[in-house]
Amino acid sequence: MGFKVEGSGGGGMSEINVTPLIDIMLVMLIIFMVITPPTISQIQGKLPEKSEEVPEDQVPKDQLLAAVCKDGSITLNRQVVTLEELAIQVEKRIASTDKLIFVDAHPDAPYEVVTRVMDASRDKGAEKIGIAKLKTEEEFRACDPITAAPAPVEGAAPPTVGG
Repeated sequence: MGFKVEGSGGGGMSEINVTPLIDIMLVMLIIFMVITPPTISQIQGKLPEKSEEVPEDQVPKDQLLAAVCKDGSITLNRQVVTLEELAIQVEKRIASTDKLIFVDAHPDAPYEVVTRVMDASRDKGAEKIGIAKLKTEEEFRACDPITAAPAPVEGAAPPTVGG
């Protein structure tokens, strides 16, 4: 498929023979088509089937809820703590909570702080980290000890001001 019909004889062809290139591309396409489906099936996460709201009387009293506020401050059950204090409290209290902690973050919270809270919780014994539903701006006022809302969040300990 790479010959010249004209009769000049001794000169070379000036067109590029693309047949081998097309053959290689087709073989690569088939290889990627065969490899891709198993790769995609191996990258699956464990997601809950259905999310239900738990009635307030059924929420465990020892449940741990860590929240990261807009300014990067951290609360544990609506009490403002540092990252080191959070790690200490999680280590003390994780045994009574089936090794589960919920993490909630304000939409504008620093991503680095949220990951540090998750990492510190995992390092101190949390086997499961649940992602809590994002709260409204008013519910995140517990982060600010001056304007802390007096009404507790469902299942959480009452807020304290100061330390």
